[in-house]
Amino acid sequence: MANNNSYQGGDHRQQHVPYDNVPPTQYLGNSGGYAQQHNQHENDPYGEGVYDDYDRPESFDVSYYTRDGDYNDNNIYMAGSGHGGANNHAGDAPSLLSPDGPMPQGPMMGDLPPRRRRHGKNRDSDIDSVSDGGYSVRSSLVRTPASHASNDIDIFGAYRANTANGMAAEDGRYASYAPSTESLIHMLENKKTYRPTGSVTSFSRSASWVSNGNEGLLEFQNADAFISTDVPYPAWSDPNQIPLSKEEIEDIFRDLTVKLGFQQDNMRNMYDAMMTMLDSRASRMSPTMALLMLHADYIGGDHANYRRWFFSAQLDHDTPPVREHIDPKQQHELLGEEGGDSRKDTPAAFVEKWRAQMNSMSQYERARQVALWMLIWGEAGNLRYTSELLCFIFKVAEDYIKSPTAQQRVEPAPEGEYLCNVVCPLYNFLRDEGYEVVNGKYLKRERDHAKTVGYDDVNELFWTPEGLRTIKFEDKSLLMDVAPHERWSRLKDVNWKKTFRKTYKERRTMWHFMTNFSRIWVMHITVYWYYIIYVANFIYDPFFELHDVQSTVGKTKGTLPVLPNQDAKRYTLMAAGGALAPFICVVGVIAEMFFVPVNKHNQRALWLRLLLFVVILAADIAPSFWIWGNGDDPHYDWSKVNYDAVYQSTVPSQLTNPDASKVSLWKAAHAVAIVQFVYSVLFTIFLALMPPSLLFKPRKKNRNSRSLINRTFAGNFPPLKIAARSISLSLWGAVLLSKYVESYFFLALSFKDPFRWLYQFHQDSSKCSERFLGSKLCANQNYITLAFMLLLDLALFFLDTYLWYVVWNTVFSVARSFYLGISIWTPWRNVFSRMPKRIYAKILATADMEVKYKPKVLCSQIWNAVVISMYREHLLSVDHVQKLLYQQVTSDEDGKRTLKPPAFFVSQDDAAFSEEFYPSHSEAERRISFFAQSLSSVLPEPVPVENMPTFTVFTPHYSEKILMSLREIIRESDQYTRVTVLEYLKALHADEWDNFVKDTKILAEENSSNFGQASAYGQALAQDVQDADKAETKVKTDDLPFYTIGFKSAAPEFTLRTRIWASLRSQTLYRTISGFMNYAKGIKLLYRVENPEMVHLFGGNGSERLEQELERMARRKFKFVVAMQRYLKFNKDEREASDFLLRTYPDLQIAYLEEVPSTEEGGLPRIYSCLIDGHSEIGPDGRRKPYYRIQLPGNPILGDGKSDNQNHSIIFTRGEYLQLIDANQDNYLEECIKIRNILGEFEEYNPPTVSPYSPAAEPQPTPVAIVGAREFIFSENVGILGDVAAGKEATFGTLTQRIMAEIGARLHYGHPDFVNFIFMTTRGGISKAQKGLHLNEDIYAGMNSFTRGGRIKHTEYFQCGKGRDLGFCSTLNFITKIGTGMGEQMLSREYYWLGTQLPLDRFLTFYYAHPGFHINNIMIMMSVQLFMICIMFIAAMNITVVTCQGDVDMTNPNYAQSLTPAGCFLIKPLGDWINRTTLAILLVLLIAFLPLFLQMLTEQGFARAISRLGKQFLSLSPLYEVQVTTVYFNSLMTNMAYGGARYIGTGRGFATSRLSFSTLFSRFSDSSIYFGIRLMTLLTFFSAAYWKWPVLYFWISIAAMLITPFLYNPHQFVMTDFILDYRDWLRWLGAGNSSPNTNSWISHCRLTRIRITGYKRKRLGERTPTTGFISRAHKANIFFTEILLPIFMALIMLVSYTFMHSISNVSSADNGEINSTLIRILIISVAPIVVNLAVTIAFFFVSIGLGPCCSMCMPQFGKVIAGIVHTIAVVIYIGVFVLLWILEDWQLTPTIMGIICQIFVQRAIFAILQHLMLSREFGEDETNVAWWTGRWYGKGMGGWAFTLTMREWLCKVIECSVFAADVFTGHLILFFLSLFTLVPWIDKWHSAMLFWMRPSRQIRPPIYSLKQRKQRRRSAILYGVLFVIMLVVFIALIVAPQVAKPSFKLPSQLLNYLNGIF
Repeated sequence: MANNNSYQGGDHRQQHVPYDNVPPTQYLGNSGGYAQQHNQHENDPYGEGVYDDYDRPESFDVSYYTRDGDYNDNNIYMAGSGHGGANNHAGDAPSLLSPDGPMPQGPMMGDLPPRRRRHGKNRDSDIDSVSDGGYSVRSSLVRTPASHASNDIDIFGAYRANTANGMAAEDGRYASYAPSTESLIHMLENKKTYRPTGSVTSFSRSASWVSNGNEGLLEFQNADAFISTDVPYPAWSDPNQIPLSKEEIEDIFRDLTVKLGFQQDNMRNMYDAMMTMLDSRASRMSPTMALLMLHADYIGGDHANYRRWFFSAQLDHDTPPVREHIDPKQQHELLGEEGGDSRKDTPAAFVEKWRAQMNSMSQYERARQVALWMLIWGEAGNLRYTSELLCFIFKVAEDYIKSPTAQQRVEPAPEGEYLCNVVCPLYNFLRDEGYEVVNGKYLKRERDHAKTVGYDDVNELFWTPEGLRTIKFEDKSLLMDVAPHERWSRLKDVNWKKTFRKTYKERRTMWHFMTNFSRIWVMHITVYWYYIIYVANFIYDPFFELHDVQSTVGKTKGTLPVLPNQDAKRYTLMAAGGALAPFICVVGVIAEMFFVPVNKHNQRALWLRLLLFVVILAADIAPSFWIWGNGDDPHYDWSKVNYDAVYQSTVPSQLTNPDASKVSLWKAAHAVAIVQFVYSVLFTIFLALMPPSLLFKPRKKNRNSRSLINRTFAGNFPPLKIAARSISLSLWGAVLLSKYVESYFFLALSFKDPFRWLYQFHQDSSKCSERFLGSKLCANQNYITLAFMLLLDLALFFLDTYLWYVVWNTVFSVARSFYLGISIWTPWRNVFSRMPKRIYAKILATADMEVKYKPKVLCSQIWNAVVISMYREHLLSVDHVQKLLYQQVTSDEDGKRTLKPPAFFVSQDDAAFSEEFYPSHSEAERRISFFAQSLSSVLPEPVPVENMPTFTVFTPHYSEKILMSLREIIRESDQYTRVTVLEYLKALHADEWDNFVKDTKILAEENSSNFGQASAYGQALAQDVQDADKAETKVKTDDLPFYTIGFKSAAPEFTLRTRIWASLRSQTLYRTISGFMNYAKGIKLLYRVENPEMVHLFGGNGSERLEQELERMARRKFKFVVAMQRYLKFNKDEREASDFLLRTYPDLQIAYLEEVPSTEEGGLPRIYSCLIDGHSEIGPDGRRKPYYRIQLPGNPILGDGKSDNQNHSIIFTRGEYLQLIDANQDNYLEECIKIRNILGEFEEYNPPTVSPYSPAAEPQPTPVAIVGAREFIFSENVGILGDVAAGKEATFGTLTQRIMAEIGARLHYGHPDFVNFIFMTTRGGISKAQKGLHLNEDIYAGMNSFTRGGRIKHTEYFQCGKGRDLGFCSTLNFITKIGTGMGEQMLSREYYWLGTQLPLDRFLTFYYAHPGFHINNIMIMMSVQLFMICIMFIAAMNITVVTCQGDVDMTNPNYAQSLTPAGCFLIKPLGDWINRTTLAILLVLLIAFLPLFLQMLTEQGFARAISRLGKQFLSLSPLYEVQVTTVYFNSLMTNMAYGGARYIGTGRGFATSRLSFSTLFSRFSDSSIYFGIRLMTLLTFFSAAYWKWPVLYFWISIAAMLITPFLYNPHQFVMTDFILDYRDWLRWLGAGNSSPNTNSWISHCRLTRIRITGYKRKRLGERTPTTGFISRAHKANIFFTEILLPIFMALIMLVSYTFMHSISNVSSADNGEINSTLIRILIISVAPIVVNLAVTIAFFFVSIGLGPCCSMCMPQFGKVIAGIVHTIAVVIYIGVFVLLWILEDWQLTPTIMGIICQIFVQRAIFAILQHLMLSREFGEDETNVAWWTGRWYGKGMGGWAFTLTMREWLCKVIECSVFAADVFTGHLILFFLSLFTLVPWIDKWHSAMLFWMRPSRQIRPPIYSLKQRKQRRRSAILYGVLFVIMLVVFIALIVAPQVAKPSFKLPSQLLNYLNGIF
């Protein structure tokens, strides 16, 4: 059986029994096969004996393995080597994971498929190491002082790694497909540019001035004596220092595996992980301290999550080992009843006991606890997201392990027992909450988050002792009532479904805003009330004008008369506004009750808080009722005051004998009003400052777990230092001060005049009326207008704060850049001259170096390596390299050879120095400049390479491009592309392509020389001079293929080079991996440079032994894991590309999922997590054998993909830190050599000197969880969209995060952050993964770390490359993903915790940096819509009421007396208000450009900043910003209403393809086009009724919503393509009605509707294949935004329309019969719907009668019928438009207003129909096709056929109106765009705008055949004529009535009906 189970190629796929929903003992295979498996010798990795029987020096690490054949007699790493022992007590355990026994073993610790090493001279060796086994690996030999001269150092040593044939091995980005290093060094030494001679390879290194001799060096004849055997974990090898041997630790793992039933591969994987961690730590501290600190971080330290959980869950009450250290008296107190003395029940009462227990542990016990945690974590699968659940499992397992039951157990636990008994039941519960399994496939349940128990809900159950008491069995008995040592075996019996419950309900509602951000509303709404009431003194003081010293009413100018004192009314009215603050808090608390779980303790806290707010509210508002009645000054006669007058013409008379009682009441009212106002202000400040959750929180010292929020895990925020807190307070002090001062003058005080005239204007009710509404509406129109203007002013009040936040945040960030020394305005240019010294002082670990080399000698090697790496990447030419390198020259003084630094360092300080060292504005310039600039900032001191921690770069990959294929780069992607990728890249990177071609020609020369072929140039030298000229011409001709496609020969080494060159300039995984593999190069470089004696010890640069030692160190310190979940499902190209990656970078590790189908029909497959690398053995089936193959509890992808992909692979990462990288990033050698500095940011380089458990131990600092780094967006040069996206990313990733990290508000945004591995993995991982809710998975890890006490830092000196989206659709897809993800974040518990607990300054920083940005976008779009409503009302008043004539001087306080005619309405203040409001909204949108400008200004100078901003404005980027804001708004609001957030693959290719009009129209119609066309109609009405020049800005902005998608479409304005686009759009409108067609208007319309209705889920139990599952929108979620809001908007438009006709109704009344314009417009709006009802049902009978027979001879019958009906619908709307024009007597403005009403009324009707009356969508598109074709049979409708007919009828009525609207909208956009096609050379200018390429360098037009040209010309002429006809008709409908003014009249009876006179 053992032989059958051995891992033989592909035979490992066994037939497994499904285990889902089956008792473990039934589906776990032959669990009783224990006795039968003693003979499994060949498959046994351990054997039964102890480690003395191994016949090998040490146990094995997976990172160090050999190839077959490398060792013959002593192959200690091979399976079966040594004595092994056949009676392995670990291997004896029967397996629960496969029917036939144990799983096939992967390689590790004895049973290892050997790692593939290089054969021959360059193979890896297990000797030649200078490691001495101590915790500091630097030996005294290596660090011995010496006195070597500079000429002893080979400054090109890093590039002299020899292979067997003498050629230099290349580990760069072109692998072995690059010219030899000897060619490069030859050119550099001779200082010549490339001229192909064919003799490059004959160069001998012995002839070089770079000497490898050992003159003057120490004698190393006995060097072998100093070389110790290479061991897997060098720092854990000295038996005199290590507390436990590797064998003892391995025994611990084996013992735990045997007792608890872990998988063997999990054990081997976690053993290697733990040993790597110990080796990493022991390299910089003693091994004993390394184990102590590891245990402290995982289990017992002050900041260990397990320790925090242990005390939070109060398990110390249940733990005898802790209590035994407490005297019996204390035990009695601690275990007494709840009513007893609880003063001892405090954390302090147990901390010392805990420390004593931890301190008394043996090293064995510590290692066992760490091993147990890692084994539980390593096999937990999706449970890794639930950190406290793992703590609980660990505690249960620990209790069992220490019990006599476990110690006495003889029979080993079956392998997989832990997985099947513990993990699988919990996984199945989590899976079943989100999915149901149908026919072996996962189908998403139709549940929103509020009804789904997710990871966080499961985890929070284990936070408290009350939660643990709810864990119950089927019989309702409790797990916690079971004895601790028995709980492990009872876990499998727990009924988890009855145990878990929702702990926070993520209801899809905007009431979260009120709960989480109540303080924002308090700070704005209340203060705005104070301002407005203070300014609007005319409300309570009719003599307000007379208080002005400039007034001349009743007094002399310049004096003040004695006037009534109305301060009491002023103060009480202002104070009444203070009641808004507690009212907002009341609303927030009521909403909170719907989110938190309903239990006694939660409700008590909430009701107490609610009661407090109600009391504050009542106390605030109650005095106003009494004060208002007694607030008038009793010293004056108020009987003669005319309160309705616009102004008071006389000063009121004083009373000689006022009533004393009234005077006393008035004085009392005055005093009470002042007290009330002070009370109001104080409580407003209190409610703004006080976090809501801190009210009525338990303040007892005992550990009360019953508070609303568990502060241990949800409110343990890291404290800020005094300096950081001062910056935070200063920032928000400046923001709020600026905001409140500016808002008072600009928004409040300037609003006084509009407020006054709308408040005091009174329309004569006798002159306006409506038949059914009377005069109430028109008489109060001014108040309606005022209400909307106040709302808009309030929205601008909110926007003002964000504006000032951006300004001051930028100012503080720029100031900090000066402080850090990274600004160009600091002494910046001398960073180049100081760079060598800074490299020595900051990059090299010089503090530990004793070797007496000059800094220049060491720096030269670093600098030269950096320069040559740029040359290798073709960023520099040979000429540039020669100018930049250190050179060895002969000294003029003593003739010795010395190092000459490049003139580059000093030339930057000399303005007269004009030599070019790199191409201007090139990538090389940017990288060198940033490298020099970054070294001017403060960097943590590096440690030696041997002492640096091990880290892993971790990259998830799904379907991103791995390597560009040749077909992709030299052929157009589709028919709409005018350029190949290669041509486009050549145009973007012309200099780099030129360098690449020269490099390729060198390679070609080398190849030709190797084959004995002479080059063309070499042949020319053999001829005479005249023939040489011809040869030169021939060379240029022959070189043409090189410059065209990069190669002349189709040999793989040349084609692959071109592919690599293109891939390195695209967003590919190869670029990412090759970039981050520079870490290995950097580590080797630093190790080589800092250990010059080691170089000579191993034979000098280029020696095989040296390269092996460098490789060993790089592998030890750096790992790279790519999580390729689809690896086994790759297509051919992806497989070839991934294999190329593994061949190029053998140390690259790939984690993937392997799926083994179930043997039962409908059963779930088994899923394994596997790991391979380039050394993996390749089986007979061609697949690489994995090192580890760990079974998972089920499909790990339960979320949105990325986080689950990371989670299943994270167990294969190694070391103390991870760098999280996306698959579209890049890194550079000069950044990689800073790795030790950035890892120093975690503040763990200086270990403690005493045990963390010792009483003498100092308090541990707050741990650093995340260290962020800058990003450079390398796609910024790819046109305007790439630059804008890059600018946004740069400002947020650098400028914003710089200050956010300083004041403690930075979170985690994924790439390229470094994370503390232990901190993150013990707290839920590096992301969260609940489907939909955690779409933006990275930020949740940041919030999780922040709420659990982890610090998050940001660095300025380290940067990685990052690609961004490049096309219009892809950028907006990314924005949609961010917007929908933010909608989900708004619902999350993390926002609840942060919003209700943070102190004000930190809360404001969090709010405005995260949700505030998106709420600001909502405010912007809301303010635009409110502005349109306001100006619509203002325009209606302007053309309806009598306005004042003449120019009015508003600065004269008496201007109201001179207005004419009497009773007129003053429109001027409203016009001024429109101007100011337009400016305010403009500033809010333009402020987005300020951070980028200042960022560029500080880092690159004024010229670059102006140039970049100028190019963006010339490219119309403000229009793009309008579209971005619209998409943000739409995606957020849509998600809040409908949900459905999902990952959107944005696609990051080059946007060179022209998209069709129909594609762009369907993509952006819902998000911006429909919204824009509605606003456009309102703006048209205003412009026709009351024109103001500033509104021109809104014309541009709203036009941007309509045309921006087409404006940024490549080649949009090519005339022929434009006309053909119109043809395709017309076809798109009519497609999909005879047969289903996804690319059709009806499909687009249907998908829009499905978002509301959802699918019929149970139709044959199938998923809908084309769109996936879409759930039905919940009516409660959509009621406000999707139903109530459209109705409200329709009512607003009806109010405006009826007001416009209210006066004319009275003046034109016939016999007293007043018209009803309301009835008229309702008839006009409903009439098309009624007609469509009749037409659609009529043609339904036509289709059902004729369709079945006509379809046989006319396949397009359905299309024809649909076309006729849709055409009729369009004609109907044209007819209704003409009818409306006739009714309005051909007047333009009321006609436009009527159209507006029709649009909004129909929108409201359709919203009601769609949301409330439509049932779910059926299938794909069967009902639509059946309606038009009449073929209802054979569609699988069954009994639904009748109801589906009725439903489809309703759909068709709606579709007819939507079709007509789309036809009108599409034609309007096309008519406007057609104007641009008439501009000469428009395509060149347009392409220059998009791609930033000069017209002379733009790509050729497409080449068509003669036949294609004829067809295109014919179609263009035909549809061009049609387009012109439609344009003429459109213009005629608008212009003809205005010009002709026909006298056509409707019949009087019909007219009466339309006017509501029946």
